[in-house]
Amino acid sequence: MFRAAAVRRRLFLAVTALAIGLAVVVPAPSGSAGTTAQQLQQAKAERAALQERLAAVASELEDVSARIDETTATYQTLEADVAALQQDAVEAEEALLLLAQESYQGGQGELLTLLNATDPDQALDRARFLESLGRAEQETIERAEAARRSLGTRREELERLGAALAEDQERVARLRGDLEVAFGQASDREGELATRQARQRQIDRPGQRGTYACPLDGAFTFRDTWGAPRSGGRRHKGVDMFAPMGAPVYAMTDGVIARHSTSRLGGLSLYLSGDDGNLYYYAHLQRILPDYGPGRRVEAGELIAANGDSGNARGGSPHIHFEVHPGGGGPVPPYAYSAAACF
Repeated sequence: MFRAAAVRRRLFLAVTALAIGLAVVVPAPSGSAGTTAQQLQQAKAERAALQERLAAVASELEDVSARIDETTATYQTLEADVAALQQDAVEAEEALLLLAQESYQGGQGELLTLLNATDPDQALDRARFLESLGRAEQETIERAEAARRSLGTRREELERLGAALAEDQERVARLRGDLEVAFGQASDREGELATRQARQRQIDRPGQRGTYACPLDGAFTFRDTWGAPRSGGRRHKGVDMFAPMGAPVYAMTDGVIARHSTSRLGGLSLYLSGDDGNLYYYAHLQRILPDYGPGRRVEAGELIAANGDSGNARGGSPHIHFEVHPGGGGPVPPYAYSAAACF
């Protein structure tokens, strides 16, 4: 007898084990507590733990696949059994019709009623009928009855097993996909933190002490233009840092985003209140990342915006107009701050 319940239970336990194996620590969102180095250490540990889970779950997946193969083989055997029983039932019914014509006066309906007798009179008639037949004929009748009973049972069993097999295959595929997504997120998180850490440097100079990172990365240029004349009789109060349109823009130091602004001159702008007591101003941005609104804590080298040409820079070379305001007061020449972080 096929142990469908036992196979189903093994599959259920194996798939449940996979679900438990996926209960890993989700990669921490950017901006969480701790320094970049601490977060990177944690991310590496999480990714390593997930790597171990991945290996364990991969092994379990192989076991589940083997059980699914076993179940599939049993399923196919059942299909063959059902087909054979159907053929057996047809042949037995045909043999019974011949017996009805040769050995009993009555039609097919009466013969089936007799064979399925339940009340005492019908049962007695059935016994007499069977006694009147030879051994071969009796075996044919018994085979037909057994085929009809087995056919219904096997069909139900086949339907249950087919549904269970489809459900387990779907669940295993879903769990495999979830695991791959979780591992990808952990790897991406570790990579982002490692890259951020590589951008950081420790600076210890008057007015600039702590962890810093260049506001731009890759291809960029800037020079000291403090005080250079500007339209309307103005003087330049920052440093223009040129980079391709949409280039990543990073937090200068650890701190909190104080506010955003939009104006005719500065376009889309961001103010970063640094832990060092300085206020850093980024102007002419193309966009600010959606999650980086006022109050968001950031770390040096964390991606916060994209380079652009908004405001009165429209149509010119994309760049950041970058200012430094010690203590949140008036601007001071920012070139030395930028150079210390970028060169």
